[in-house]
Amino acid sequence: MGLFEKECQCAGTPINPGMSGCLPMVSRTKFYIYVPYYDSTGAINSIPAGTVLNQTYVTGKLNETDLTKRWYIPAEIFALEAPPAEMETEDRDGIPIPTGEQLRQPTTYTHSKEEANPALFAFYDSIACNELGVFAVTRTGQVAGMNDGDGNLIPIKLQLGTLNAQYGEPTKGVLQKIMVSFLVDELENDANRDFIDSSLIAYDAKRWVNLQPIQIVMYLQSQSGQDTFVFKIQKIFGSAHFKSHYTGLVTNDFSPDNGSTDGAVYNTTTSANVTVTVTEDTVAETYEMTLAAPADPDDILAINIFKTGVSMQEVEVTVEAS
Repeated sequence: MGLFEKECQCAGTPINPGMSGCLPMVSRTKFYIYVPYYDSTGAINSIPAGTVLNQTYVTGKLNETDLTKRWYIPAEIFALEAPPAEMETEDRDGIPIPTGEQLRQPTTYTHSKEEANPALFAFYDSIACNELGVFAVTRTGQVAGMNDGDGNLIPIKLQLGTLNAQYGEPTKGVLQKIMVSFLVDELENDANRDFIDSSLIAYDAKRWVNLQPIQIVMYLQSQSGQDTFVFKIQKIFGSAHFKSHYTGLVTNDFSPDNGSTDGAVYNTTTSANVTVTVTEDTVAETYEMTLAAPADPDDILAINIFKTGVSMQEVEVTVEAS
C-alpha cells in the first residue's frame, strides 16, 4: 500500500522527475512514536488526511484504551544512524548486476543520562515481539511516515523481531545509555516516505513527548482482615529506595473495565466486580483500599486504574485468611 509500488526498473511507465518551486524537506528525527502497525480490526494505524493534530488528539492516542491503537513515545534520541539500504548484486562476467533486492541496514540511536534509566529498557522489551511501526517527529516539528496513496500518513513498518535495546552502564567518561536498533521492513518502499509539515500541526509536535502517560507500579504493603489493603503506588523511574510516590489517585480512578465502572476491582474467583473505597495517606505515601464487603480467603482481586495521563499494568492480589 502506498503511492508507489516496487516494480522492475525496466517495467511500467517512467515517472517524470520534474520539480517546481521551493520544495519542503524533512528534518532529522528528534524522537520516534511507536505504534502497533495493525489495529484490532486489521487496519493499519494511520493519521488520516485532514486530522487536526491538536493536544486533545495526541493525548487521546497516548491514552487509547484499545492497546492496538495506542501510541508510545520514548524520550528524545541521540546519535541517530540511519544508513541507506545496500543494493544486492551478483557479478556477471565481472560486472555487478543488481538482483532487485536491497539489504536493509539497522537504524540505531541512544538515550542517555537520566532518561536512559534501566526502566526504559523494560519499555522496549515489552513491545519488542509486536508487529510495529514508527512515526518520526523531527527537530523542526514535522511528523514523518509513509503515504498510503490516499493522503493518509501511516507508520514506517519495522521488520518483525528486529527491535532491540541494550542497557549501557555509566563508566569513567561514558554516559549511562540505552542503545536501540531496528530494521525497516524489507517490503517498505522509500519512495513512499512523506511527512506532515509543522505548519499543519496545531499542537507543537516537539512537545508531544511531554504528554506521554506516567507508568506506575503498585505494591501490596499489608492486609487487614479480608477487606482492607494498603498499597505503595510509585512511578517506575528512580532508584530502589527513591522511587517517587504517585499522588492524586481517588476511588473513581480504580476501574476494572476502562472507566465503565468506577470505584471497583474485579474478583476473578467469583467473576464479579467489587465496590471499593480508596484513600491516600500523603504522609506515609500509601493508599488504603477497603472492599464494600470482605472477600473469601484465596479470592483473587484484579486491580486496574483508568486515568488519563497514567498507565498501570493489572495487579492481582490473593486474599489471605484473617
